[in-house]
Amino acid sequence: MNDTQQAFLNMLLKVQDNLEDNAAAYSSHMQIAPTKALLDAQIQIIIEAAGRATENTTGVAEDKQQTRQALETVMYNVANGIHSYAEDNNNNTLANKVNYTKSDLKKMQDTELQQKAQYLNTYLTPVVLAALPGYNVAASDIADLPALTITYFTAIPEVKDAIEAKTVAGNDVDRGIAESRKLLEKLDGYVNSYRNNAATVALWEEYQLARAIDDNPSGGGGDVYEEGVNPGAQKKVAEITYNAATPVKFEVSGTQLQFALAISGMIQGGWVNVMPGTPLETTFGAMAPAGNELVVQNPTGTPGTYKVTIG
Repeated sequence: MNDTQQAFLNMLLKVQDNLEDNAAAYSSHMQIAPTKALLDAQIQIIIEAAGRATENTTGVAEDKQQTRQALETVMYNVANGIHSYAEDNNNNTLANKVNYTKSDLKKMQDTELQQKAQYLNTYLTPVVLAALPGYNVAASDIADLPALTITYFTAIPEVKDAIEAKTVAGNDVDRGIAESRKLLEKLDGYVNSYRNNAATVALWEEYQLARAIDDNPSGGGGDVYEEGVNPGAQKKVAEITYNAATPVKFEVSGTQLQFALAISGMIQGGWVNVMPGTPLETTFGAMAPAGNELVVQNPTGTPGTYKVTIG
């Protein structure tokens, strides 16, 4: 939840408490109690959805990254052995198919790496399998390759699923707040019936105090980062403490820039494209399910500058 949503929820809880504490006094109005019950349900929806929206899903990204690193290691070891075997047997076609470095593997997109792993499994013919131990390829690597290929295929969409689940939960918060506003409008009218009676005006006044939304406790503002980015360069904007609800505003000039969350340099989620003169506001949760740093990339041939406001 952002600060505005949290402040609104705090107000709802004050109204709920006011209606509960004064249930006997409000009993003379037959519509207040059933409307409060509907409001109670919306408050519960908001609280539960906010919990899902801000749930720490760092482990999903970390588990995927661990599986990827294990797969990269096994793929490199097996491919290196196949490449040497193929060259020794003048099989240039096979040698070229498995000729990639560790750096090549790290640069591959998730689906590309998984596809390469699938192809690599198909090159393990009985003849190649029999030859690989002689090229110092561990039996454990050969055995782990098909299993890790399947595990990684399963892990690829899990990070995206986590992002989408957070987005849906955030939408549930918005829907709960919208429904609560409608119920509050009804309750405001109901409680107004106590306003012009000297015996009940204090009840009306207490309700008005409960309906007031307190000032934003965060104090506003945020951390601001401004710097230039050379053509083709990628750099760290700032180290962050991940909270899905944290707002972030991007402003760029000079050229298009891209921003993403990362865990120790490994990009999480996807890149957010920002055009010059078109500020973009989002949240960490909308960008990725986890991260400990914010990075920027200049994909163009023109220098650019950015101003990023976090919080």
